[in-house]
Amino acid sequence: MANKVGLTDARIAGLKAPVTGQIELADRIVTGLRLRMGASGIKTYILRKRVQGKWLNVTIGRHSPSFTLANARRKARDLLVDVEQGKNIARKPGAKRKGSKGVGTVAELYEIYLSQQIEGKKRSAKEFDRVFRKYIEPELGDRLADSITRSDVSRFVEKIAFERGKETLTMARIVYRHLSTFYTWALTRLEHLPANPCRDAWRPKRSEPRDRVLSDRELAALWQAAVEDGYPFGHLVQMLVLTAQRRGEVLDATCDEFDFKAKVWTVPGDRAKNGKANVVPLSAQALAVVTDIFAAAGIAPDDAHKQSQILLASKVTNTNSVSGLSKAWKRIRASVDEKLGYEAGHFTMHDIRRTVATGLQRLGIPLVVSEAVLNHQSGSAMAGVAGVYHRHQYTNEKREALALWGREVLQIAAKYPPQQDQDG
Repeated sequence: MANKVGLTDARIAGLKAPVTGQIELADRIVTGLRLRMGASGIKTYILRKRVQGKWLNVTIGRHSPSFTLANARRKARDLLVDVEQGKNIARKPGAKRKGSKGVGTVAELYEIYLSQQIEGKKRSAKEFDRVFRKYIEPELGDRLADSITRSDVSRFVEKIAFERGKETLTMARIVYRHLSTFYTWALTRLEHLPANPCRDAWRPKRSEPRDRVLSDRELAALWQAAVEDGYPFGHLVQMLVLTAQRRGEVLDATCDEFDFKAKVWTVPGDRAKNGKANVVPLSAQALAVVTDIFAAAGIAPDDAHKQSQILLASKVTNTNSVSGLSKAWKRIRASVDEKLGYEAGHFTMHDIRRTVATGLQRLGIPLVVSEAVLNHQSGSAMAGVAGVYHRHQYTNEKREALALWGREVLQIAAKYPPQQDQDG
């Protein structure tokens, strides 16, 4: 019953004060009514209501024998009626409004953070906002930002890590990192919050660096499965295999990034992970795949009206990349196992990139060239003063390397035909 009601006299009487920060409990009888308690043990009723797009936080009164939960509910209902009638409840006798500029809750502060620190300033702005909207806002958005405690963060992150009976440790770490970054910025605005609540909160340990590299037989099965799957996801996997670029860079590629005459794909700096534009020479095999994608999407390479749209676009809107990738990847992975005749060890799309890098090394491609293919800014060639003056892009060397790799992929695919073909 307590879970349905939220606040009861017995539950309020049994509350223990937090060591630091504040806790908040929501009532389930009167929407917006909440009880706050700080380290001092003082219990205060507040009403939180969104009015004209802004959160209104009104202190109703301090819990005491003469002002009980029943009194707080009556007063909250009266205030809600006034709100519906358009009255300014912040000016009613005894009602003290906090956060009058609408910056009291996590969601409100985030809107300021988004506009000042994220939008137009971080390449990951779109993904950062998606994570906040999907994970943080539904759980913590309506909480006053200075009421979040370390234990709140721990429970929240733990819920993401183990929800639905499966581990999602990577996403839990991402959410924790985003929330901590947000609070680092917000802390100067929160007078009553002593420290970043994410500090020392629980989060999953960082996973060990992956070193999965596909064997030639596995790569052959993956290539064959991708060819069969076709547009759009099979083509996506083929592009990953042939170019060694990141999944997001292929998914979000626009038509105007491909130059068929020069046989290059230019990943602009604002989409590259390291912020550096990358010229990717297209091997004969990659160029054939890109041509097939254009044809399947119904786009002529010289169609100026469609040049700015995403190549692997959603059926709903050509400004978003195609959806359903997780389901498609499971389908392709199942096809790989079928072609192998056994279950391959777990591998991800990112492992394709590592496999290509390993394959280039096996072909005798110099490390600095393979690093250029991957658009890595690491190694002695880019360190210190050398990095300032070292502007050679290795375009010709990358073209030769990817041409060798494209032929190698087809030879590997031919060397290991699907198991069902052999059985037949």
